[in-house]
Amino acid sequence: MNLKRDLVKYVRDRAKSRYKKDVECYICGNKESLDYHHYYSLTELLERWLRKNGFKIDSAEEIIQVRDVFIKEHSKELFEDAVTLCHKHHLRLHSIYGKKPKFITAKKQPRWVEKQREKTWLGTMA
Repeated sequence: MNLKRDLVKYVRDRAKSRYKKDVECYICGNKESLDYHHYYSLTELLERWLRKNGFKIDSAEEIIQVRDVFIKEHSKELFEDAVTLCHKHHLRLHSIYGKKPKFITAKKQPRWVEKQREKTWLGTMA
């Protein structure tokens, strides 16, 4: 394989300019050390898509040729099924759902985020 980095990084680099990263953590309102979290693992999305389409990527040129199609077909997962979190809450989410959360958790993660937000904001009112 002629790749110097993970395939998903080529896709992420291309899609990053369209991310709708907020200026504060959705959970706590922190404005520093913000991360953009995808509820659907980009690595798993890409791997599934490559298998489904019969692509075997061996070079940077090959992933660059197909990444725009992948991004177009998965725009909802890339740009809508995501949230801005401070690094602390992002790490906490991954400590619960794993470093590369499985697809089965993609609908559970937003519920966890909402519960954490409610706890945080209710705690500030007390």
